Amino acid sequence: MPTRRDALLSAGGAGLSGAFMRTPVLAAGATYDLDDPSDAVTAYARMRGNLDGTPGMWWYRGNMFAKRSDEVAQRVLKIEGFSFNRLVRREDGRFDQIMAEAGFFIDPKMDVIADEWVNPLNGRTCNPGHYKSNQTIVVGPEGVSGSEAAAVPVQFTGTVEAQSHGGRVWTTENMVTKLPNPRVEADDPLGYSGPVITLTSLASFTGQLADLNNPDLAFMPATLHFQNLAPWMPWMKMGQEPGLTTWQLLGTKVQSNTDMPDRLRNRLDADYPVWLDDPGV
Repeated sequence: MPTRRDALLSAGGAGLSGAFMRTPVLAAGATYDLDDPSDAVTAYARMRGNLDGTPGMWWYRGNMFAKRSDEVAQRVLKIEGFSFNRLVRREDGRFDQIMAEAGFFIDPKMDVIADEWVNPLNGRTCNPGHYKSNQTIVVGPEGVSGSEAAAVPVQFTGTVEAQSHGGRVWTTENMVTKLPNPRVEADDPLGYSGPVITLTSLASFTGQLADLNNPDLAFMPATLHFQNLAPWMPWMKMGQEPGLTTWQLLGTKVQSNTDMPDRLRNRLDADYPVWLDDPGV
């Protein structure tokens, strides 16, 4: 989610040409075979977005932890954001997953959006890099890959899997990326974490199996759990000290672009006045 997208500098965020392909949910009486890679990826698309081509919308909240290599991780910030995810099926059965999201870092003690923040790891005053980004990835039975439109040279691998038990269903979206650091040490020594950036993004989506298999249910309710491993954020001013950050996000799929806490909606409207109505997906 957000860390990888920012690091890729919105690679693959270019729009797609042509009309969106409308995809039926399921034929009457059919069920998903989650052991079939094609059904598993369609189940993922149904939970992540909507199979009728309209964007899935997600509100999420969580925490950012950070640690030097030999220290215990500590929560340094909270996070809150909103995302749009449109999944468009290609003729070969794969999906273009087109996402736009925006979010903010929150001071965990004051519980206010942190435009200025003192990094507890080094005592430096920092300006957290609130984020707004777009990206496109390609998701298919063989896994996840970067978009052909990506402008940044990225080593990119990923998997999508699905399973069910006791009336519940889970799908995953796991991605690992490696790319050259676009920053130059001489220009920003404290914001430069090294010549290579590696990122691990692990997302899971949970819902009811009956909802997945219900052909009359266009919107499938689902919840999100996301965790990542990433280097220091440049704005943390940690330089090349050995260490890492990790995000833990929990969220829910919503049916309206206003279905979020007032604080988040008001800040999104203030910073990006038309974004909630026209996010670019």
